[in-house]
Amino acid sequence: MNTDTLDFWIGNFNSEEDFYDFVEEDENYYLLEESDDTYISKFAESQDTVWLDHDFVEYGFEDGDRTFYEKFSDYSFAEQWLPILLNRINELNLKSDINSIIFLNRGQVPKPVSVENEAFSLVYMGGIEFSV
Repeated sequence: MNTDTLDFWIGNFNSEEDFYDFVEEDENYYLLEESDDTYISKFAESQDTVWLDHDFVEYGFEDGDRTFYEKFSDYSFAEQWLPILLNRINELNLKSDINSIIFLNRGQVPKPVSVENEAFSLVYMGGIEFSV
């Protein structure tokens, strides 16, 4: 059985528009990619990582009055990581309404961190191993 590890961030964004503006690729990146000052996304910039392979990044905004399981159970490999992630959330006693998730293959972000500003709070939850 082969395993891999995914790094997870969970968050609370003021709006779906704010979330997708943060995580989606900046179309201008490919025009200016010769510069080390240009990041592929605001998420990548928040992690001090110039480029991420967005083919291996999964993310989503799930608002509404649903449980954490109901919001995120349809994501890739959720049956393996969802219980572990929920345990970590409970251990950290996170009180905010979680409406967003970002996860990607470990190693794409060399030094993952939590980020917070007036538009959102994004908490790095660590890596979770899963079977491929």
